[in-house]
Amino acid sequence: MYKRRLTKAFLEKLYHKYNKVNSVNDPIWNVIRQKDEINQEILAFISAVYAFGNISQINFTIEKILKLLEPFPLERILDKDYLDYLKNKTNIYHRFLFHEDFIGLMNTLNYVYSKYGSLKKLFLLNYIPEEQNLKNSIIQFSRELRAINKKFIRDSKIKLKFLYPSPESGSPCKRLNLFLRWMVRKDNIDLGLWNEIKTLQLIIPLDTHIFQAAKYFGLTKLKNPSWNMAVEITESLKKFDPIDPVKYDFALSHLKLD
Repeated sequence: MYKRRLTKAFLEKLYHKYNKVNSVNDPIWNVIRQKDEINQEILAFISAVYAFGNISQINFTIEKILKLLEPFPLERILDKDYLDYLKNKTNIYHRFLFHEDFIGLMNTLNYVYSKYGSLKKLFLLNYIPEEQNLKNSIIQFSRELRAINKKFIRDSKIKLKFLYPSPESGSPCKRLNLFLRWMVRKDNIDLGLWNEIKTLQLIIPLDTHIFQAAKYFGLTKLKNPSWNMAVEITESLKKFDPIDPVKYDFALSHLKLD
């Protein structure tokens, strides 16, 4: 049984409390510091890939990578000589993502930006505005990224599924949904660079904090984290904002429950 009834007034108060720069410790501040939009997209995607573990670990890894890509991440990504330097002269690891995984990601981004010009253009190839949410778009996006990554690094299927998760396997796709929230929504936190996509199609990034909040407020009847649970929580939040339900994610994910 949930512990507290949720109201729109409470959610809006919570949203405005946290909707300010540096309101809490979060990896998005590293991305916002970069002013160029295409470089923000690159850094946001890298930050989302590494957004697992505790927040201090996440920020440590992301800041280390960002320093390597300064001052212009796109130029660094497209420079094959610099990618060779990263491969041979650096060592990036984060929990069970090792240096070869980092190099595979860098080469994947090199391929995407060389061929498509941006991650947005790749994503929009399979985007359908009429669909209820981004499930099918994410499935195709992840398939494309896995196929590209395999050109450079022989990662296991398990590692590829972790790097580029898909709703096909039932994964909540927390980090991809986080990236999409950053890209699609626009406020003091989210960047709003992909305005071709409707905010009502976003799915909440389901992590431990959102899982606990959803149980606490009765936003889901499901027991285990999954894509279906993320969808159910999002649909519950549409009762409070049918156009932009994921606006409450940042606040709920940092809320301390009693």
